[in-house]
Amino acid sequence: MDIPALLGSLQIPASAAPTAPALLNALLGQSVEATLESTSPGGLLLRLQDGSQFQAQGALPFPAGSLLTLTAAPLPEGAGVRLQVIRATPPPSPPLLAPLVFGEAAQLMARLQTSTTQTPLAELLRQFLQAGTTIAEQPEAWSTWLKETMRTLSNPVASPAEAPFHQLQAKEGTGWYELPLPWAQGAEPMRIWTEADPDPSNGGAEPVHRVFLSIPFSTLGDVRLGLEQRSSGLKVRLWLRDPQQVAAIRQELEAELASLGRPVDLQVFTLPPGTPDLRALAGASPLQAMG
Repeated sequence: MDIPALLGSLQIPASAAPTAPALLNALLGQSVEATLESTSPGGLLLRLQDGSQFQAQGALPFPAGSLLTLTAAPLPEGAGVRLQVIRATPPPSPPLLAPLVFGEAAQLMARLQTSTTQTPLAELLRQFLQAGTTIAEQPEAWSTWLKETMRTLSNPVASPAEAPFHQLQAKEGTGWYELPLPWAQGAEPMRIWTEADPDPSNGGAEPVHRVFLSIPFSTLGDVRLGLEQRSSGLKVRLWLRDPQQVAAIRQELEAELASLGRPVDLQVFTLPPGTPDLRALAGASPLQAMG
């Protein structure tokens, strides 16, 4: 994916001119493409298309391997050359991380709708599509769809592209899923991040399990839900565009959570405009977003 709007500025000092005068003359007054080879406290190592390399001073917010398009201009009083980044193309992501980078909900939905084999999940999808949006009001429908979708995405036969990613995460005690919502086609998928702290039997601290969900609703907008389970109780954090939208049902919600038989700490927060989707938060364990 190209990043056309992120600019950066580098410099080649005049002291480098005696060692590479032809390079400096070639850069002036034109745009060139260079690959970012590496970064260091002293600057960056860039490689031109002809294979020649040079050092530049400065820092850029791009990973090694990025292809940069640069324009060059002389610095005042012969101080050297300024390189302005006008375009950057990051290197291809490892195939194993494709589900995190590109998402997996759309691909799974397409497979379910075009497959001639009626897998349990495909049959469930057919039932949902026939039932219409009323299916979303049935809690058992949510539960069944979540379990079957996560099982399908982790199955190498049913999901050969996604399953290795989930199997790798399972070894790290984390999980990331993007689940399509068949009763809300065209909407953003449900995003789920799970993580677990060490088991005390292995010398760690108290076992802790966390689940973070991002769910799009037609009236509430994007809703974020965080659950943290400990032996001492359940911590629940709810982020909404307008927290007052749940004020009328908060007492009922707290009573239902209390019926689980353990202390519950529920807090509701405002979800700030422009908050990145859950993919921007996933990637570290523990996520530590519960407050």
